[in-house]
Amino acid sequence: MPATVQTNVRLPVGIKEWLRREAKRNRRSLSAEITYRLEQSRRAQEGAKNDSEPTR
Repeated sequence: MPATVQTNVRLPVGIKEWLRREAKRNRRSLSAEITYRLEQSRRAQEGAKNDSEPTR
């Protein structure tokens, strides 16, 4: 299985423009910016999930 896959996503124009500006500000490609933000979101969600699990 390849390490990355290509996919198409439909975004509102305003979000895409914002992502492009943020990518430029962070010196990333648009693809890298989207990947970074999705990873951050995933980590935050997984962290929140782990925080809500009962401790034994």
